Amino acid sequence: MASGGLGAGAAVNRQAAALYEMMRAVNAGDAAAYARVYAEDAVITIQGGGVLSGRPAIEAYEVDLLRQFPGTQLAFYDFWQDGLDVVVHYGVDGRTPAGQAMGHEGLLFYRFDPSGLVRQERRYLDSATPMAQLGLLGPSPARPRPALPRTMQAHIAGTSPHEERNAALVRSTFAALDARDEAAFLAAVADDGVLDDLTEPSPSAGKPSVKAWFDRWTRAVAGARTEIATLAAIGDEVLVETVVRGRLQAPLGRLAASDRPFAVHRAAIVQVKDDKITRLAAFMNSKELAQAVGQWPPPAAK
Repeated sequence: MASGGLGAGAAVNRQAAALYEMMRAVNAGDAAAYARVYAEDAVITIQGGGVLSGRPAIEAYEVDLLRQFPGTQLAFYDFWQDGLDVVVHYGVDGRTPAGQAMGHEGLLFYRFDPSGLVRQERRYLDSATPMAQLGLLGPSPARPRPALPRTMQAHIAGTSPHEERNAALVRSTFAALDARDEAAFLAAVADDGVLDDLTEPSPSAGKPSVKAWFDRWTRAVAGARTEIATLAAIGDEVLVETVVRGRLQAPLGRLAASDRPFAVHRAAIVQVKDDKITRLAAFMNSKELAQAVGQWPPPAAK
């Protein structure tokens, strides 16, 4: 993500207005209005899913989603802005035509054009979460549907004197995870810190639980290497996009061990206070990981 100043105030207002229009359009079931927030040649990359190229494809995809889950509600928790680059934490809550409930959280990385239209979007969510909620993955625990916020909070780059230090902390913490350096990883986390892996049924709250997550990941993944694609420190948060490579040497969640190497996209919101990580929310599509190791679709969904 680009660094630097906020840019013109009018541009900022156009981008925020676009986000509100997205929510209004989805919640009204208006796929055409939703698609008009995107440039004619916009591209959406759904990590672990597919690529939507152009406004007609974006509208058609939204029409299908609204058909599968009519009345779905979309809400944005926070957005972080650095010029024309915007990151959004979102939540959705909806039901199938038969009344089965589902919902999930995700992270969106946008690049706007100066007119306020979205040119690029990279979308991070766990496809297995709503599948589990709908009972499509068999008798396995499902993450609860998110509580949607009433308002969206704005965070603007350059408003904290600690942004560079926060960025360095996140880089070193990810390096400690790859190196399986438990002491260094846990030293970066506040005693009451939370690590919320959105592929798991619930967050890991408190340092002992964070340690348990670290143990699960490092026990299962051999040769882990996290490549940071974008990193933006904005206010008290750091927004990160990564590609994680490795091999499953032991089971992880619903997945069995595999000899196949994998590469999976993972993004994160990292909250920092007093040089400690107070919350790390990690967004990864377990479908992408399952595909990489030859275990998709799951047996219950076939």
